[in-house]
Amino acid sequence: MSQPDTSDKANVERIQGKFKFLIQRERLDAKSFFQDMDRHNHFKVSPKQFKQILTLLKIEVNDAELASLTKTYGNKQGDIEYLPFLNDTQVLKYVINEPYSGAKSTYQPFNIDFSGAKDMEALLQKIRDSVKRHRIRIGEFFQDHDPLRKGTIEATKFRTTLYAQKIQLTTEEYQKLEDYFRCPVDPIRIRYFDFNEEVEKIFTVKNLEKDPTQTLSNYAAPSILDAKNKMVGTEEEELEKCMKRIGVDIKHRRLLIKPFFQDKDKSRSGFISNTRFRSIFDSQKLWITDREYYLINKRFQAGAANEINYVEFDHVMRLYSGDRE
Repeated sequence: MSQPDTSDKANVERIQGKFKFLIQRERLDAKSFFQDMDRHNHFKVSPKQFKQILTLLKIEVNDAELASLTKTYGNKQGDIEYLPFLNDTQVLKYVINEPYSGAKSTYQPFNIDFSGAKDMEALLQKIRDSVKRHRIRIGEFFQDHDPLRKGTIEATKFRTTLYAQKIQLTTEEYQKLEDYFRCPVDPIRIRYFDFNEEVEKIFTVKNLEKDPTQTLSNYAAPSILDAKNKMVGTEEEELEKCMKRIGVDIKHRRLLIKPFFQDKDKSRSGFISNTRFRSIFDSQKLWITDREYYLINKRFQAGAANEINYVEFDHVMRLYSGDRE
């Protein structure tokens, strides 16, 4: 197969530009269209299938352009390898919280998946908040697995008990917790008694009977409606205008948006990815600019950088739509 010349490169760049513009505008999964044609997962399709896919996306391709694509991305069998095409088009790259202005940044985000609390004190505080919020005496559930009251249980039962009480932790947080309270004599067992004493500090103080004059303050668990990120400069004012405009639209159309978010939240965690959040907005014709999307994502960001707390968003939006005072 002959090497592509200058005219071939121009044809390929023209097709790539149309393809990238369409995928980004419609927020489509570009790879899935080719995978539907690639039944054996060989990451290649015939030139005819490649043209059919582009035609399906309403991208007109003539014979000269198809020949240029085949020269550039074709293999020895004459098929077109679509992965290099997608990589060169840069439609497989997703950037979280990129600048809304379109300015290029030298910062490359990594580890966007939420791994949990960074240190043990923050992790224990997270568990205390959950225990206080749901009014759980977690020590009683641990004792069900420790009939001899040795103060230790197996690591699997330790994790199962926390999970059963709906204390949502990541895999890294579970591992960090087990390593911290691991029994030095028997490494497969966890010192749940010591762990429970750390958690129970929110209810009472140990040896309180020895100091009867001591007064205890009431522990208040933070609400999920508290803002995680503070707005700076004019961001608060811009977000206020955006929320008012969306609230008026929701009120006039009598729209309930929370069920749409819940449909995408299979685990009922109260969080969805920010891409799903915006796709729901687009499907309900709640038009927002990239700047407004950036501000909403910053204000209502969940624990992970690519998730939005839609419960908090809906609670605040009800104020602007007139559903609550």
